[in-house]
Amino acid sequence: MSTTKRWLSAAALVVGLAAPAAAQDQSSEFDSSRVPGWTFVPGVTFGGIYDSNIGLTTAPADTGRTQGDELMLAAPFGQLEYFGRRTEFSTGYRGFVRRYMDVEQLNSFDQRIYTSLRRLVSRRVTFHLQDSFTDVPSTDEVELHGVPFSRTGAQSNMFSTGVHARLTRFTDLNVRYENTWVSFARTENFLTGGYVNGLRAELSRRLTERTSLGGEYGIRMADLNQGTRELTFHDAGATLHHEMGPHTEFSAATGMSRLDDRLTGETRTGPFVRTGITHKGARATVGASFERLFVPSFGFGGSNQSQEIRGYVQMPLTRNRTYVQGSAAWRRSDPFIESELKLDTVWIRSTLGYALARWFRTELFYAYTRQDSQVTGGEIDRHRAGVQVVVSQPMRIR
Repeated sequence: MSTTKRWLSAAALVVGLAAPAAAQDQSSEFDSSRVPGWTFVPGVTFGGIYDSNIGLTTAPADTGRTQGDELMLAAPFGQLEYFGRRTEFSTGYRGFVRRYMDVEQLNSFDQRIYTSLRRLVSRRVTFHLQDSFTDVPSTDEVELHGVPFSRTGAQSNMFSTGVHARLTRFTDLNVRYENTWVSFARTENFLTGGYVNGLRAELSRRLTERTSLGGEYGIRMADLNQGTRELTFHDAGATLHHEMGPHTEFSAATGMSRLDDRLTGETRTGPFVRTGITHKGARATVGASFERLFVPSFGFGGSNQSQEIRGYVQMPLTRNRTYVQGSAAWRRSDPFIESELKLDTVWIRSTLGYALARWFRTELFYAYTRQDSQVTGGEIDRHRAGVQVVVSQPMRIR
C-alpha cells in the first residue's frame, strides 16, 4: 500500500479522535451512583455472545455468509467516586476477557480506563480534567474517521483539561486543552500512529436567560507517522446555545477550517457545521447531533466532506428497575483524492436490562457495525448479540 494511503489513514484516525468534545458526546461507559462522599463499586459481567463476522471480512459471493463463532465474555470492573460540595471525582477500570469456542487465535483481553475531575475553584471559575485509555482488538470497536474496518489492535489515550469562567454577569469564557495519541499492534498494516495537541477557546455572551451567542477558535497540531507528516488545523466560527426548556439544551456552531501541511506547504480550507440537542429527564437522558466537516485533504483521511448523525439514550441504573442503554451513529466520508474509497459507516449498540436485585442484573445486548466502501465486494457487516449477567454492589467508604 502506498505511503500516501498510510499517512492519510493515520491522520484520519488521530484527528478523528481529537475532534471537539461536542461532537463526541455520548452515553458514559460507567454508571454513576452520585452519592455524597466516597463510593467504590466493584463488579463483574459474565456473558455468552455470537459474533457473525470474526474476521471483519466481506461475505464470499458463493455463500453470502461470513465466518461466525460463539464466545464467552468475562468483564471485571471497578469504579471509585467522590461527590462533594465543590469537587466531583471518578475513576474506573473495565477489562474484557474474550474466549472464542472454535477460533482460539482471536482470544483477547481488552481494557478501558478513565479518570474525571471537576472542581469549583470559586463562584465564577470551574476546573475540569478527563483522561481515557482504550485498548481494543479491532478498528470497528472505536469510531474512527475514514479508517477501514480491520482486525488490527489499537491503543489510544485521550486527555483533556480546561476551565469555565464567568467573566461578567453576561459573559462566559471556556478554554480547553486536548492531547491524543494512537498506536497500532501491527504497524506493517495500512495504519500508523501519531499524536495531536489542541487548544480551543470560546467566548459567549448571554442575550437572555436562555440564549447566548459567541465565537470560538481552535488550533490543533498533529505529528503523524513518526514525524513524516506534521499538520496544523485552525477552526474559527460562531456559536449558539439555547435552553429550550428546564431540561433541554440546544447548541450549534458554524465557521471555517484551515489545514496547513508544515512539511509540504500545502493548504486547504472549508466550512464546518455542528449541532446538538440534549434532554435530561428524571429517568432517562436522550441526545442527538449532526456534524458536517469540509477539509479537502489530510485532516479527515483524504475526505473533502464528512457527515455524521448520532443519537443516544441513557437510563440511570439507580433509578430504573428496567432500563435501556443505546447509541447509534452514521458517518459518510467522501475522499478528496479520487483513487481513495468512499466510506459509509454505521455503529449501533443497545442493551435491555432488568435488575432482579440491587446487586444483580440480567441484560440482553446487541451490537451492529457496517462499512460500505461503495465498490463491489466492499461491504463489511458484523452482528454481535448475547445474554449477560452483571454482579455489582456499591460500597460506601467512610
